[in-house]
Amino acid sequence: MSINSNQKEGASTSTMDTLPNSAPEKPQNEEIKDEREPKLYFFDHFRIFKLFGWTWFLILLGMLGSMGNGVIMLIFQFIFGDLINIFQPVNGVMPSTDVMRAAISDISLKFTYVAIGSMVASFTAQFFLSWANERIGITLRKSYFNQLTNQDVAFFDIKKTGALTLPLSDDISKIQDAWTNKLSTLMQHLTTIIIGLVLAFVSSWQMSLVSISTVPLMLVIGGVMGKFTEVLTVRSGNVISKSASKANEVVSSFKTVKSMGVEGREQLQFASILKKLHLYGLLKALTQGVSMGAENLIMWGTSSLAFWYAGNLVIDGVITIGDLVKVFGLLLFAIFSMAQGFIMLPDISKALASHRTLLLVIKRKPAIPTTGGKSLGENVGKIEFRNVKFSYPSRPDVKVLEDFSLNIEVGQSIALVGPSGSGKSTIVGLLERFYDPQEGSVLIDGVDIKEIDSAWLHKNIGIVTQEPVLFACSIRENIAYAVGIENVTDQEIEKAARAANCHNFIVDLPNGYNTLLGEKGVSLSGGQKQRVAIARALLQNPKVLLLDEATSALDTESEALVQAALETLMKGRTSISIAHRLSTVQNCDVIYVLVKGEIKESGLHSDLLNVQDGIYRKLAEKQMVISEQ
Repeated sequence: MSINSNQKEGASTSTMDTLPNSAPEKPQNEEIKDEREPKLYFFDHFRIFKLFGWTWFLILLGMLGSMGNGVIMLIFQFIFGDLINIFQPVNGVMPSTDVMRAAISDISLKFTYVAIGSMVASFTAQFFLSWANERIGITLRKSYFNQLTNQDVAFFDIKKTGALTLPLSDDISKIQDAWTNKLSTLMQHLTTIIIGLVLAFVSSWQMSLVSISTVPLMLVIGGVMGKFTEVLTVRSGNVISKSASKANEVVSSFKTVKSMGVEGREQLQFASILKKLHLYGLLKALTQGVSMGAENLIMWGTSSLAFWYAGNLVIDGVITIGDLVKVFGLLLFAIFSMAQGFIMLPDISKALASHRTLLLVIKRKPAIPTTGGKSLGENVGKIEFRNVKFSYPSRPDVKVLEDFSLNIEVGQSIALVGPSGSGKSTIVGLLERFYDPQEGSVLIDGVDIKEIDSAWLHKNIGIVTQEPVLFACSIRENIAYAVGIENVTDQEIEKAARAANCHNFIVDLPNGYNTLLGEKGVSLSGGQKQRVAIARALLQNPKVLLLDEATSALDTESEALVQAALETLMKGRTSISIAHRLSTVQNCDVIYVLVKGEIKESGLHSDLLNVQDGIYRKLAEKQMVISEQ
């Protein structure tokens, strides 16, 4: 019997597609609920505030500066009222010129003090609030990113990439602005309101009482409109997240979109997502317009009433013209500050809504912890799947593995073949502990994988996939990614590259090992990327090696180079190879044929070919030419 292994790579794919698929695809627009999504309560907002740490001290200093600015405006108005009184007769007699000049000089000096105070207050507010703003952004982005990367893989299966990355810019920017600029401005207005009312009541309680009679109505309007704005902001944020996810999906797959000529369809779908945003934007604009219009109507209407009443008080001799100007100015500042304060409230509401977005990640406890557990000894490699039952969280009704058992000895090389959806990649995912089985156990050297430290596990299990992920940094940094560029020498990097058959093409590049790769290594061919990934795995020096369709997307020449590199990588290691192309697994110690999560056949390549009507033999007949010797 002879076997021709030069069959075109497309053959293996078509063969597998003829077998049943045990894992139906999830509908594209189906929303999947996160079972581990945390419940949020009002006091959870303080969890965000706690992250600020000593930045609150900077915010406090900045607010003191802002409050100082609020007081300075009132002092200016109070002094201006005294200036008016200088030119008024006292008991029917005008003051002498010398008295008026002395009073004017005294008031001018007070204005100078006000100017100096304004400078100090403005500097204090701007300096400390700007500093606090930057610190909040750094702190929240770091905390959110750390917690995001600590989540389990199942979390990313059910979330859109755009929805997870958008908070790093949009939501955190809203929080930065709200708890520095907006909060300090709100405190400035609050200070102006309180002190302005006190000074106004001291000067003329009658005029002041009339002027603030409509304040409760303004408070009610502001509160109601603020709540409407918060609700609309949350809904708008959800739409923006969906649109960001859609844009991310299209941009990351743009070559496919372009090659199929579906740009127009994607544009229509994107516009469809944004339709609700028009409605929410209109409602928010209407809410804010009604709020501001009503408050201004009340403010200026009340001012008219107060001015009429104050004029009568002057005529009756109860207050002077200077007192009228003083009280009217103080109340005008206070009421204006109240209106401006209400304008700040929607931004505070938006920040609270953004708190929720961050907290859904920050408060979420991953199903698989990233710390804790034991490290195993040096002789690692025996793997056992014991009565494993597993379904993906995103498809809980689809049983991928049912009572699955498998034993792999130390240093053994095994292969998993079978149709798409038969559970091959699931086995790799369970061994990497991307997921935990619903029942049964996965053991390494007799220790349940749940008891093993996650960092140790991933350090000692290397993986090379069909589409290796390279990062937008130098080739040197990509090869050293698993161990850290600071922990490895240039000689060790070059040694790994030579073993992976990629040294020659690297040194031919303009900058050699320092050549910067584009996003996902776009500047390299498929075979070159694969060999760089193998060099990375070699440098990692794992005890267990996982090869998930490592050569299926390569041409014949690239496959030969990659296969040679893989054989070097597999020496002395326990290895699991997943393959559609059977020519790449002929030399494995054991080949397992999986269908719908069950092992249907197992054995050597030659033994499986001799099984008449066997699944493996049928696959080989489709992929290769088999003839009688």
